Amino acid sequence: MDSVIAAAKLLGVDLDSKQQGQLQRYRELIELRSKQFNLTGHKTWDKIREELFIRSLRVLTPAGGNVPTPEWFAGKRAIDVGTGAGIPGIVLKIALPDLHMTLLDSIQKRTNFLIEVVNELELTGLEVVNGRAEDLAQESAYREKYDLVVARAVARLAELAELTIPFANIGGTVILPKSKGVEDEVAEASAAAEILGSAPAITIEVNKPGTSPPDDMVYWMKISPTPSEFPRRVGIPHQSPLVERSDKSD
Repeated sequence: MDSVIAAAKLLGVDLDSKQQGQLQRYRELIELRSKQFNLTGHKTWDKIREELFIRSLRVLTPAGGNVPTPEWFAGKRAIDVGTGAGIPGIVLKIALPDLHMTLLDSIQKRTNFLIEVVNELELTGLEVVNGRAEDLAQESAYREKYDLVVARAVARLAELAELTIPFANIGGTVILPKSKGVEDEVAEASAAAEILGSAPAITIEVNKPGTSPPDDMVYWMKISPTPSEFPRRVGIPHQSPLVERSDKSD
C-alpha cells in the first residue's frame, strides 16, 4: 500500500490511517469477489494497485490552467458512469471524503458489490445506482446535476459523449481517462460534444503517478444545456453515435 500512499501524496492528498485502511479493505473485497464472478480483469495486487488504484488517482492530476486539482474536487457532486468495480469512483471518494459521489452501473452483481463496499468501508455521501446511463440522464434527479462526471473510457468518445455530458451541470466538467493516442477519437466526437452542450475538448497527457502506460485525459466543460432528446434510447448511442458524416454521393 506504500506506493498508493506515495502516489496520492504526489497529487497533494495525504491519506490518513482510516483512508489507508479503507483502501486495504477495498483491495481485499475486490480480490475476494473477483474469484466469485467477473468483477474485474485485474486479479493480482500488482495489477489492482497500478491499474485500478493509482491510475484512478491520476484523475486528480494538477495540470495548470482551468483543469481540476484535488482542491477543486472537494465538496463537488460527482457521478462515475459505468463504474464497474467502483473505479475510479470509490478510489476518488476514499481519497477525497468530502466528494459527493454517485456510482452508476447497469449490472446488478456489480452494484451489489458496490453496496457491500460502501457498507464495509462505512462510506457516507455516496449513492449506488443500478441502471443505464441513457435512462438515468433523462431523470430530473440526475440530469445536469453534477459538477463532475467521470468514466473509464472503454467506449469511443463519440458514444461516451452522449452517456456522460447530459449529467453535467452548466460549468461542470466531464473527465475521461483514455489510452494514449486519442486525437482521432477527439476529432470524431467533436460534433457530438458540441450538440450535447460542451466546449471543445482539452486533452492532456498524464504519465504519473505509477508505472502504467500514459493516459490521455480528455476534459469536456459543459457550457450550454443538453437538448431534451439526448441521450437517446438504450443502445442507440453505441449503435449510431453522433459523428459527422463525411459520406458523399457521386
